[in-house]
Amino acid sequence: MENNNTLCIEDIMQDIRREIKEKNLTSDMLSFEDVPYSKPQDNSGSQGIASEDVQTSLRYINSHHTVQPYKPLGGNPVFVFVKKVIRKLTKFYVEPVVFEQNEFNGHTVKVINALKSTAEKDSESAAKQDELLSRIEVLELNQKQLAVQIDALIKENRALKDKLGKQD
Repeated sequence: MENNNTLCIEDIMQDIRREIKEKNLTSDMLSFEDVPYSKPQDNSGSQGIASEDVQTSLRYINSHHTVQPYKPLGGNPVFVFVKKVIRKLTKFYVEPVVFEQNEFNGHTVKVINALKSTAEKDSESAAKQDELLSRIEVLELNQKQLAVQIDALIKENRALKDKLGKQD
């Protein structure tokens, strides 16, 4: 009654059991903990700001960190004259504050650029470290498999020696 196109699970399981016996595999040889696996990293919400936005902001502060003490004047010539007089009278007060602000902005931009380059180096270092960790996991898995194979060969060697000893 069984159709040739359908799968027989019992036949498949018997094939698997037969293959396990032929290869002398045991349940202690490999577990899911031995399989190297790294969880995918989700960086979508951890930084909060998109990389493009950071680059745009960094370009802006690098090119606009200097503040000018006065804006260009225009309009009615009488108002322009009055504004120039007011500028001359307040120059001693406004310019030192602006120069201090420009100095502070310059140092801040240098620090931000240094932090950015450090963060880039750290991310490269973290990527290399992740790669090395995955290679270590693979090597440890290979080592465990080789140890299992060595144990199997030792058992086989003992069994063969026992057979040779019984034949004599």
